[in-house]
Amino acid sequence: MKNKRKTKLIIPGIAICVVLALMIVLFTGVIGVSAGNIENDARKSQKIDSTWDGTGTSNDKIAAYIFYDTGLEYHTFSVYLNRGGFSFGYFFFEGGSSSIITNGIQMIMYGENGSVILSMNKDNVAKIVYGDGEDVAEITVDPAKPFAAVIPANCGSIALYNENGIELPITVIEQRS
Repeated sequence: MKNKRKTKLIIPGIAICVVLALMIVLFTGVIGVSAGNIENDARKSQKIDSTWDGTGTSNDKIAAYIFYDTGLEYHTFSVYLNRGGFSFGYFFFEGGSSSIITNGIQMIMYGENGSVILSMNKDNVAKIVYGDGEDVAEITVDPAKPFAAVIPANCGSIALYNENGIELPITVIEQRS
């Protein structure tokens, strides 16, 4: 008789613990957006028109997307960071639009997470090269389309080139915490 009474108390106790654990996980912000769902999350949270095209990329620490209209006049960008530690997925950090991105090339540095380069690509960037001289990486960009590129932290130098191989300057470099 006592075993049945204990069993009747244990099952509701476990259920309450599970519900409390789920509430803590959901409301403390330890579960973010998976890399595969960032575009959908950005479109929904920033109310981006479904007719707009988008492009983006990510690594294990940072993700960046740029969304734009078919006339290449307007854009919205989104940056997500992976907090690391006891959290899972990416978390929205910032987004919006910028005249710098519309008319030039903007690089935003996010400390140990790396950097993001965003542009509507009026300068026709075709290639981004970064590295420390020994280890060099290259990102190919469609010179006719806007782009969002993710660059790892402490990568050394960064150079952008148009389709004729001419180096292009980054218009504005900003630091975020």
